[in-house]
Formats: sequence, structure tokens, C-alpha cells
Amino acid sequence: MQVSRPTLFKRAMRRFSVAWWAYSFPLTLLALASAEYAQEVREPAASVLMLALAVLSVLVTLALMVFTALRPNDLLPHDDPFFAATLPAR
Repeated sequence: MQVSRPTLFKRAMRRFSVAWWAYSFPLTLLALASAEYAQEVREPAASVLMLALAVLSVLVTLALMVFTALRPNDLLPHDDPFFAATLPAR
């Protein structure tokens, strides 16, 4: 999806969104699948691919955790009644 619509992807990356977590799950599954593949074929290239995908998966997950912790107000839409209840009174 992101490959076919690069302008939409670029615009979506301007603000943090909880939807960014959707990138971490397939990446983690891909890393796990590459680990199983590397165990089966026992080739150096497969092991390098496994390591690269595992490191990338960990880095993406850690970055998402940091962004989520730093931007808690962006997790709910601004027209959400629960969001309005969490704002400090002026």
C-alpha cells in the first residue's frame, strides 16, 4: 500500500498515529519466519537476513514504544469525548 501511494505515506508520517504499530507486526513475523528459514537451510546469507530483520524489528518496536510514550495525546482523535475529559481545565 505505501509503495503504491508514496505521497499519502509521506503525508501520514508527519504526525504520530497509533496506526504506525501496523508496521511492527508484519515485520516481526517476517523476522520470525526468516529465523525458521535460516535454521532449515543453514546458509550464511539466510543467517545474515535473519539477523538484519530481527534487529530491524527490535528497532522499529522500540521506536514505536518511545513515540507512543512521548505522544499520548495523539492516540485518541481530538473530537473524542474521552480526549476532552483528559484535558486540564483552564
